[in-house]
Formats: sequence, structure tokens, C-alpha cells
Amino acid sequence: MKLRAALLVNNLQVARWQLEALEAANDSIDIVLLLNCENTRNKKNYVKNFFYYALNVFTLKNSLTKRAPINREIAKVINFESIYEGAWQSFPKKIYESLEKENIDLVIKFGMSLLRLEENQKIPPILSFHHGNPSKYRGRPAGFYEIINREKSTGIIVQSISNKLDAGEIYAYAESKIVNYSYKKTALNFYSNSVPLLNKAIVNLANQTPITMSVDGKNYRLPSNYKVVSFILLLCLNAIKKVIYGLFFEKRWNIATCKTNLNLNASEELLSQTFKEVPIQEKYNFYADPFYSEDGSKVRLEALDKRTGLGDILEIDAKNYANQRVLLSGEHFSYPCTFTHDGEEYLLPEVASHSAQYIIATNKIGEKYYLKGLEGKRIVDATLHQEGGKAYLFFGEKITAHTVLNLWIADSPFSEFKIHPMSPVVISPSVARMGGNIINHKGKTLRFGQNNSGEYGESISVMQITALSDKNYKEVEVGKITIDKFSGPHSIGFNFDMSEILIDYYSNKFSLFAGVRRIKARLKKR
Repeated sequence: MKLRAALLVNNLQVARWQLEALEAANDSIDIVLLLNCENTRNKKNYVKNFFYYALNVFTLKNSLTKRAPINREIAKVINFESIYEGAWQSFPKKIYESLEKENIDLVIKFGMSLLRLEENQKIPPILSFHHGNPSKYRGRPAGFYEIINREKSTGIIVQSISNKLDAGEIYAYAESKIVNYSYKKTALNFYSNSVPLLNKAIVNLANQTPITMSVDGKNYRLPSNYKVVSFILLLCLNAIKKVIYGLFFEKRWNIATCKTNLNLNASEELLSQTFKEVPIQEKYNFYADPFYSEDGSKVRLEALDKRTGLGDILEIDAKNYANQRVLLSGEHFSYPCTFTHDGEEYLLPEVASHSAQYIIATNKIGEKYYLKGLEGKRIVDATLHQEGGKAYLFFGEKITAHTVLNLWIADSPFSEFKIHPMSPVVISPSVARMGGNIINHKGKTLRFGQNNSGEYGESISVMQITALSDKNYKEVEVGKITIDKFSGPHSIGFNFDMSEILIDYYSNKFSLFAGVRRIKARLKKR
């Protein structure tokens, strides 16, 4: 049943990301009132904060914050002027009367500034976005001080507001990647990651399941001109470092096996001295994305061709690493996820650069079975998990794969997939992207997520799935896996009896031709 909602806006306008958030929540709400405030004003101190406002023009003002008119025909419009007391605004009496008359279940606040509510009035929950992790960053501007403080991510919340700043119930939380050389890209990240969060908050509000988290972070104010100059210099320095790395450094990936001693329920470090490394053929630059076959007798992985810059899928004998053969080549292939169905083993290789996702039987490599319902998507690191007579497909999409994990469901891998009602199930660069098959271990269902909040693939987060059904999904982080002298793992797998693990890892190496190879690979993928 949909909730009856009122939408609070300024001058019948909203930002593009807000429009998209409303569209994403369309199945959860009916907007029956448009509360249009006509006198919201933001006082600006151009002397103290001039450089910030100039910076704002090129960063926070972007394609996702561009104002657009709201369709006034979608609901009854009530125009009003707010009552000002200093910096605080409040509703005139007619707004409270309209909310009660229309039996409004919630208000979505995309307008006004600091809102003070009348304590003696009957008020439905008012949902509002805040960009920042309230346990560390309250106030504004979003993302600015996180870059200054060299954070790897910034938070996003949807909360029910109260008369105390940032003190209402939180109904949705996500994290967005910080791009340390670009404030604009950082802003685009957190605005785009805000889009699916409104619907999550509405569902949690309807179910009365708020999120418990600290809200006692520092309350930041707009930065001074001096602080903005320091900020711009930091961005420039980080941009120079990125260019130098792109031209002369690259990740040298390796694959290894080792005997497992992991508990998978804490922060654990693998010792590289115990690794048995898989030798890389001369024609390949690196090996990555390893998966065991279902019986543990073979290893399948991505091998990057030095000449073409494209990935092949190799199959290697787990007992004799010298025995290697090519399974897939000619386009870019990676992440050869393995699963079985009706006693037959299949591969689900990543083919996002050139095709919609398909399945291949390991004994019939030439035959493709395209995933039904997903023909129009280019999906990344697709991982299939079968449980309770259902097939659950976890994946990212090309632009947002590092931060957003989607979940679709079908009756079998060859039935039509439909979006899970909780999808996206994760919005966080530290855990979202899949890093191997989902496993059952000591009575727990565990998912492995790549930690891409800093460098790509710098470690693995271990997530316990605590609820999985056709209507529900919940997970909680229970551990983290790192390596003593390398970055990684980026992917992890276990053989059939959990006695051995299979991982990939990397170190950054200098190369005069690193930039040339990057350009060549991008041109090939296009």
C-alpha cells in the first residue's frame, strides 16, 4: 500500500537528482500535496565566503543539481510564505491544517532551509536528506571538509527532522566515494548515490525500522576564503599525483593459493610468505579475478594480454599450474564467476565492455545463454547465488559499480530476472563491488565485497547476509581481509572443502609504458 505524501519545494522547482529520487520511489508513495514555499532566501556573506561561492559555481552546481520545474498537475498545490525567526523558517497554520485534512503519512522536504516545527501541532514525519556522515560531519558544505581531512568516503542520510539540528530518526544511510582531486566528481557521486536512498527511507519508515547511528559529529560551517585557497591547492596536488601515476605506474597483479587459516569474522591479515604463486605466461601482463571450479580441480581467471590490452579467460590445472588453456578471447573478459545448476557447471564472465550478460556452460563454451530480463544492461562482476529455490544475481552497473550493488531475482538462472524490492542492497565504496562467490561457512552466509574506498581493490570486506528472501535483504560487516606486503585481496575463493584459498593481489610498479598501455586498452574497449 502506498503512503500518502506531501512534497515540500521552493518556487515549484527541484534539483534533477531529487526528481530522479521521486521517480525511484514511485511505487512507495502517492504525492497528493505540493507545498510550495515562495519566500525561501539564503543570506550570503560574500566578503567572508566569496571564494567558496565561486568554487560552488563550478562544483556543487552541476548537472544533477540543476533546477527543474516540478509538474504541478501531479497534486494539489498550496502556495505559502514561511514565517521567519532569524535563520529559521516555520509553516503558517494553513499548512498544518492541509496536512491533517489530506491524511498525509509523510512529507518529503526538498524545499525551505532550517525548519522549525510547532510542538503543539499534529505533524507527520518529514524526511530530509543530509550529505555527510552525522557521526563525523554535520553542517556544510557537503564533501568539502572530507577532502580536506583526507577521508576516503562521505556519508548520505535520510532522516526525519525535528527541532534539534540533525537529531531526527535516520531511515536510510549510504556512503559515497571521495575523489580527492575533484570536488565536482565527489559531488556528482554523492548526488547520484542519493537517488535510490529516498525509497529505502520510505520503506524503512513504513516498517518503523530506523537505523541506529551516532549523530554527534562536528558541526561545520562555510569555509573562509583562506580555507578555500588551501582546498584548491590540495586538489591540484592530488591531480598532479594522479597524472604521474597514470603515466608511469601500474598495478602488477598476481594470483596465489595458500592454506586457509581464516575465521572470516574479524580483521585478518594474510602472510605473503605462505603464498604459492601462479606463474604468468609471457604474453600476459597480469592475472586477476580467480575462481575455483566447483570441484576445486581447476582455476579460472582473467589474463590481460600485453599486446591487445584485453582480458582473456584462462583455465589452469589446480595441481599443475603450468597446464593452462584459453577459454575465452577476442573481446575483453574478466571475473569468470562459477556456479552449478542441475548438476552442470556454468561460467558467468564479465562482458560489460561489449555485450549484455550471458551464461556459458563449461563443456559448451561456444553456446551463450543471455540473462532474461537484463538484455538492456551492461553489468559488472555478476555473481549468482542459489538458495531456497531462487536465483539471486548480485551485480554492479558500469558507471556505479564501485559503489552500488544491485540485486535481481529469478526462479532459476535461466528464468526471467526481476529487480529485488530492496535493490540496490548496498551503496558504499568499501563493500559494494563483488569480490568472489557467496559461501556458506559455519552456518553463516558470507558475501565478499571489494574495498574500493581508497585505491581500487585494496582489501576485501566480509559481509554476513542475515536476511535473504524474495522480499528482504540484510547484511552486516563481520570482517576484513588484508595482505601484509601487498594491496588486496581484490577477489577471494575457497576450494570445495575450505582447506585452501585463492586470491589476487597487487603492488604498484614503475613503467615508462604504463600510460601507453592504459590508452591502448581504453581504445580497444571502445
